[in-house]
Amino acid sequence: MKKTFQKTLIAASVGIVMLSAAGTASANSLLFPYWTTTTGAQSVLSLSTNTTATVAGEVLHYVYNYGPTCIHYDGLGKMTNNDLLQHSIASTAAGGFGKVVSTDASTPFYFPLANTQGFLVVSTRTLATAKISGDMAIADPTTGLIVSYAGIDNGLIDTTGANEGNFSNITDQFFNLSFYPNSLVTTSWFGVVAGNMNAAIVAGANWTGAATLSNQGVVYNNDESPFSGTVTQTITCSGTITPATLMTTAQQAAVGPNGGLVHTVVSALTVGATNTATGIVMSKMQTVLPVVGGYFAGKSFLHREQAPAF
Repeated sequence: MKKTFQKTLIAASVGIVMLSAAGTASANSLLFPYWTTTTGAQSVLSLSTNTTATVAGEVLHYVYNYGPTCIHYDGLGKMTNNDLLQHSIASTAAGGFGKVVSTDASTPFYFPLANTQGFLVVSTRTLATAKISGDMAIADPTTGLIVSYAGIDNGLIDTTGANEGNFSNITDQFFNLSFYPNSLVTTSWFGVVAGNMNAAIVAGANWTGAATLSNQGVVYNNDESPFSGTVTQTITCSGTITPATLMTTAQQAAVGPNGGLVHTVVSALTVGATNTATGIVMSKMQTVLPVVGGYFAGKSFLHREQAPAF
């Protein structure tokens, strides 16, 4: 199986139930804000445990949120102390390769559908002191994307599970969203609304936290010239936005050909018993078009947007 993993990952690189959390401990939760199971692509999760995880096996709770309507799908995995678990997000039936090391005694929980995308929350469920760390690697030959990033830790420890999926520590609400000329690079952002997801996770329900983004009434072209016009865009749970969704048609015509800048602010966040949002994680995807030529043509780049104070 190890050879299968290597061959699968290399091939991908070419061309560039409701499970209640009540009454359980939760040492920490990790947020992985983007994965994909597009045909030919591989999203690979790597998890590790600390020295205090139980020798008998630390239960892991995987919560996948996928598709245009951000549907909840969850299940359990298992690791021991000082353990390492590396596996494809997709099940073998959905195009994944399974575990990197086939003899690995750890238990992953795979996603069973191909050709979708979303975000993932993984939490410990046995000992309150058993913390996990992890990262996600993605290779997609269709878009030329090769990327790896660390999971975002909520940094909360409790003995009841009340903080599982609580990412209220993420308060990013301001973004300088820039983009290249649209004739050269296609730009989009995959946004994940952060906040306290615990109630939704416990209920096995879809996370409905929402954030409304505003262009604050102005966008700028590449030479600092402003063009007025107010546009807002709401993301519920998660979703994709583009420069066009943050501009009027007139702004698009004025700014698009040469690239531009949108000082974007979260103008509204949901507040409720099960959907209180605190911020948003914005992952920027840039795909270089063939017309550019050279090494960059056909390649894609992904990174998390910084949230400066302005």
